[in-house]
Amino acid sequence: MWAACTPAIVLVLVQAAMFTKKAMKDGKRMGITDEQFKTAISASFTASIGPSIVILIGMVSLLASVGGPLSWMRLAYIGSVTFELGAADKAATAAGAQLGTSSMTAEVFACCAWVMCICCLGWIIVSALFTDKMDVLRAKASGGSPEKLAIISAGGTMGAFSYMTFDRAFPLNVQTYAAVIGFVVMFVLISYGKKSGAKWPAKWGMTIAMFAGMLGGAFFL
Repeated sequence: MWAACTPAIVLVLVQAAMFTKKAMKDGKRMGITDEQFKTAISASFTASIGPSIVILIGMVSLLASVGGPLSWMRLAYIGSVTFELGAADKAATAAGAQLGTSSMTAEVFACCAWVMCICCLGWIIVSALFTDKMDVLRAKASGGSPEKLAIISAGGTMGAFSYMTFDRAFPLNVQTYAAVIGFVVMFVLISYGKKSGAKWPAKWGMTIAMFAGMLGGAFFL
């Protein structure tokens, strides 16, 4: 299984290297300075720490269900423990077994692997077919106005985060406290950064807010 899953991980790393190289090449052509590249890389790196640790923590439950190699491969591609666990659980149930128990035969494991891989193809197909057309849609929606485009982008981002938060926070539960605490911490950090001119809240704010939300939610368990 390790040998079978490793090529998929290598492909992800190769893609990341190719995209980075292409981005830096085109960025320099567009006039982006090395200092701006360093700032973007630093900000992206620090912002990814929180989500990566969240995935690592959630991976423990997936490890107990489908093992290390498949968990490693799936989370390297999708990164959503919730999706992977749900897909594996439904596949195992449909095959007459239960995750993490002795009823997990090789056939049930194969069924879980197929469902986990196939059910995410919708995202990949839509991205492949429509990503290049998003720029046309964006231009039409904003009418070529940078101000409108900024408003649409901000609204889309807030809508996406709200969608991911609302169904977990309502009705009121432990995750509600985690969401509220994370929001308050992020709001305080952003406000502090604007008033003081400090740059670290923009780089570390999301990571700190995520940890604060997790710890706060654990306190109310």
